Amino acid sequence: MNIIERYFPTSTSFRHRLTLRVILIVTIIFGCVGYVINIFIKKALLIEAERGAVGALHMTNQSIENILNSVEVAIENNIPIIENNLDDPGKIYEVVRRIVRVNPMISGSAIAFIPDYFSDEGSLFSPYAFQDSMGIHTKQLGSKDYNYLNQNWFKKIQEKKQESWSEPYYDEGGGNMVMTTYSHPILDNDSNLIAVVTADLSLDKLSMLIDNIKYYDDAYSFAITHDGTYIVHPDTTRLFTKKIFDFANESKDAKFNSVVNDMISGKSGTQKLYYNHEECYVFFSPVERMKWSIGIVCPEHSFMAIALASSIIIIILLLIGLLLIMFLCSIQVKSLLYPLERFTESTEEIAKGNLNAPLPQIKSRDEMFKLHNSFKFMQQSLSDYIQKLQTVNEEKGRIKGELNVATNIQRAMIPKVYPPYPERDDVDIFGQLTPAREVGGDLFDFFIRDEKLFFCIGDVSGKGVPASLVMAVTSSLFHTIATHESQPQRIVSQINDFLAENNETSMFVTLFIGVLDIPSGRFRYCNAGHCAPMLLGKEATLLKVKANIPVGILRAYKYQLEETKIPYNTTIFLYTDGLTEAEDPNQKLFGEERMIQVGQAFCQGNEVSPMSLIKKMSEEINNFVKDAEQSDDLSMLALRYCKVDYPDTFSKTLELPNDISTIPQLNVFVDEVCEKMGFDMATTMSMNLAMEEAVVNVMSYAYPQGMVGSVYIQAKANVKRLKFIITDNGTPFDPTQKEDADVTLSVEERPIGGLGIYLVRQIMDSVNYERIDGKNVLTLRKFLNTPNNES
Repeated sequence: MNIIERYFPTSTSFRHRLTLRVILIVTIIFGCVGYVINIFIKKALLIEAERGAVGALHMTNQSIENILNSVEVAIENNIPIIENNLDDPGKIYEVVRRIVRVNPMISGSAIAFIPDYFSDEGSLFSPYAFQDSMGIHTKQLGSKDYNYLNQNWFKKIQEKKQESWSEPYYDEGGGNMVMTTYSHPILDNDSNLIAVVTADLSLDKLSMLIDNIKYYDDAYSFAITHDGTYIVHPDTTRLFTKKIFDFANESKDAKFNSVVNDMISGKSGTQKLYYNHEECYVFFSPVERMKWSIGIVCPEHSFMAIALASSIIIIILLLIGLLLIMFLCSIQVKSLLYPLERFTESTEEIAKGNLNAPLPQIKSRDEMFKLHNSFKFMQQSLSDYIQKLQTVNEEKGRIKGELNVATNIQRAMIPKVYPPYPERDDVDIFGQLTPAREVGGDLFDFFIRDEKLFFCIGDVSGKGVPASLVMAVTSSLFHTIATHESQPQRIVSQINDFLAENNETSMFVTLFIGVLDIPSGRFRYCNAGHCAPMLLGKEATLLKVKANIPVGILRAYKYQLEETKIPYNTTIFLYTDGLTEAEDPNQKLFGEERMIQVGQAFCQGNEVSPMSLIKKMSEEINNFVKDAEQSDDLSMLALRYCKVDYPDTFSKTLELPNDISTIPQLNVFVDEVCEKMGFDMATTMSMNLAMEEAVVNVMSYAYPQGMVGSVYIQAKANVKRLKFIITDNGTPFDPTQKEDADVTLSVEERPIGGLGIYLVRQIMDSVNYERIDGKNVLTLRKFLNTPNNES
């Protein structure tokens, strides 16, 4: 047997399966951890790359700004000197020489006078000083060959009489280099132009700053002017002859033009592009004073190579750790489960009838020791148990088994998972049923449909199995009817008509059904002879209800609808008469007054959850009844309306006439909303489909043919959800009452209608209808991130 067969055999024993499962779980965990770490490494590297690039761009911008400032300050500091020497042409030469000598960033400086200002010096007089490798030289620029009056920098000053920087250009006949020129006007006392003082800044000096941005080896930097002309680029053939737009076709990425437009517009940012046959990142920032834009192009592989290397190291370490864990786990599990194998052998002997089979000796004081004692006790008592089992009355066992089945069935029909909606923060629910016998006649149920909380509580006359059967029927009827009916009085009426028909046993059910519209707090309810619920907000009060008669007594009885508004942070407490009619040993009733006192104390306490309310009520009842036997079923259901409001971060409205031809306007509206929310194309198309179906339904049914009106659409968004509210003044029309189409049927078998609301429900997270102030209000919600319920 080799080492693999020894420690990892293919047997199906518990030890081997446990080992393999532990290894599988550890493998999955290691894989997930490695995957998450790899993602974080990539994100961290990208963030670091972006941070470094932005920092480099900022430093380069700052350096350029410092150079430009130094040039401007140098010229402005010499303006008074020039103005004091306007009567001496010779001193003007000294001024320009001094400007160039004192300021090494300035390649050349000129003072260009208006024509005939110094008639003795000629019509065009412009002393010019410049420096080269041989030193500083001066010359007179003005001539027929170099008419500075036609230069852009002179014309610009003539027009605006304000200092300015020129676009980069090649100054032939002047500095004979690529430069940008800073020009400053000299004005007389009447604000008339006398001369223009210039400072030439060699573009080679600025290009060196930009070229030196080398964040990664494969990265390169470039700069463009406001019209897209390249002034800095590794490919020198593009300089001053090509524009960035000329290379748009080289990138098949649609985001290329977006980046170009942002750079031309003076924006800064980061964008991932597919350029030059590879993925790369472009970081860009403007030089605002010059209306230039600097960019850094960095191939993705430059910084992702580090992520790849890190991932390989992590994978190797995880594999080594996994192999080590597999080895140690197999040895440890084998050691721990060895006694269990011996217990298995002893159990087989006991199963064969050998009740005195020896048990393994256990020295530890752990679960194995307890198991040893349990087996020993089992050996001692098994004989007596077999004898007692044979004497059990078969009929009693059959009845008990049936009661257990009935108990399990009844408990399965009562909600038992709490909280039932852990993803919601607007409702909290807790219920408890304590039957007086194995089975009882109390019931409660609840569910949420179309952002409406449907709930009921009831008490069947009588106890035991008959009452439990009526309870099961009533609970099923509530679920079946409420799935397509939203009016509580109609739900009660249909349940009553069903139970009253052929009611030979004359059993009835006191029933309370409520429908809470979660977004608005509108509470509609119908009572059928049941106890009035208690409302717990700032204080505890009983809800005003009309008694009506219990269901199952009189067919076609007209039950009345009641309505109120439930404030936020209010708990609705429903109960059966097993609470108020609970008796102490002296047969004194617990009563409504004591119940309200407990509720009042709850309102003033710090704990507000429904579970704590029912727990407190149960404690008070147990303290009251003491050792008295429970005489009636007791059910309690607490629903807390703890709606949370999140402020809207976005709102947009649209009004459409009742005309289906205006639907394209709706599509544009939805596209704009989805773009604002950052939805992808697939989600945007789904939202368009849902909204189009909903609005067309409103136009078709709320406004019958010939009826004129408008449909109002409002989009609102907060951090939790996007909400569309569709309002109209038409005839009452509730699209949520339309049954969903059965999509399992073929087109020929499926009846017309219902597919639209089915699609809306599939796309949106909730669909809610209300008739408010004579208007139809249809609300569609799409939750963001993890689903949650809110206003």
